[in-house]
Amino acid sequence: MISRFKQLYRKYVNGHIGLEEFKELRGSIDNVSDDCLWNAMIENADGCGFVPMSDEMKEAVKHRLRHSVMRLRLRSYFKYAAAAVISVLLITAAVTIGINIRTIPAQEFTASIPAGSHTNLTLPDRTRVQLNSASELNFEWDTEGERTVRLYGEAYFDVAKDREHTFRVLVSDMEVEVHGTSFNVNAYDDDNITVSLVSGKVSLGGSGLKGNKYIMQPGEKATYSRTDGSVLISKADMSIETGWTRGDLVFKRKKLSEVIAMIERRYGVEIEIQCDSISNDTLTGKFSNEDVTDVLSSLSDMYNFKYTIKKNRITIY
Repeated sequence: MISRFKQLYRKYVNGHIGLEEFKELRGSIDNVSDDCLWNAMIENADGCGFVPMSDEMKEAVKHRLRHSVMRLRLRSYFKYAAAAVISVLLITAAVTIGINIRTIPAQEFTASIPAGSHTNLTLPDRTRVQLNSASELNFEWDTEGERTVRLYGEAYFDVAKDREHTFRVLVSDMEVEVHGTSFNVNAYDDDNITVSLVSGKVSLGGSGLKGNKYIMQPGEKATYSRTDGSVLISKADMSIETGWTRGDLVFKRKKLSEVIAMIERRYGVEIEIQCDSISNDTLTGKFSNEDVTDVLSSLSDMYNFKYTIKKNRITIY
């Protein structure tokens, strides 16, 4: 088992792995120990033309990787998401240790995060991504340097600058095109997709925009309607749009039903509203480190509803 894993990993590093063998490698990652994974990385880090890290730095990286993997394995229902994220950690570690990732053939990877969790990723081009709960990121790259990701859910991107290779985010039938910038994309809603630009410049296009192209400036928020293809660009409140990246749950003049959806994703719970009369009430609030009971207690006091909690199921009445 271990020898087969190391054999596949060496092929992966040297750029000689086929598609079926790569699938086998991905499937075996969750079945080997953290030490085995780490040793395989170290054994194959030589001869790649990079200056090796010091032993102290290697130990620090090893500790961070082990901590991340352990955290993802805490609960059994994280199993499949953990396997996907560990695959991404493998790529991240390869960059950190000094493996020449550009020798790897064109591949596609998926990171899937369950409700109640979120993670930080580093893509092969050094782009940093914060992936929010109940989200999925599919990304692919090849030897020509094409950088394309597809997002389901929400993510914050800090795109590595590369003037020769555009970075594209595909979401539904819209495309966000950048070269090096920081922005947030929220595509949870069935009707609307929002793009909030923190720095740099992005353009919006794609088939859903009916041939139109929109250029955004820092501090702006674009709201795209999947229903009619319209785009509204307005001033953004970044404390709200990117609050989740700092661990905050922030909402402003949101319907109760929308806030409930945010709570479900953040805490990994299911919520049933039995009193339709309050579903359209608008709520404003900010929570940082509170657990779900604290959030519901505060909201029930402010907006006059009651609730019961049974395991991960919550009823509001």
